[in-house]
Amino acid sequence: MKKLPIWIITVLLALGILTTWMGWIDRGEVGYLPFALGILWILFALAAAPRMFADD
Repeated sequence: MKKLPIWIITVLLALGILTTWMGWIDRGEVGYLPFALGILWILFALAAAPRMFADD
């Protein structure tokens, strides 16, 4: 697997944080699904983060 650019991980983390934040604010109207998806998005970004420092 190739090295991932830093901007991709940054965008993934920003989207996850925004989704989690807005999901928490709107949990009374839309439920907890957006909040849970934001958490999963953050975990996905953190799992991909070590590929920024790959030696490929």
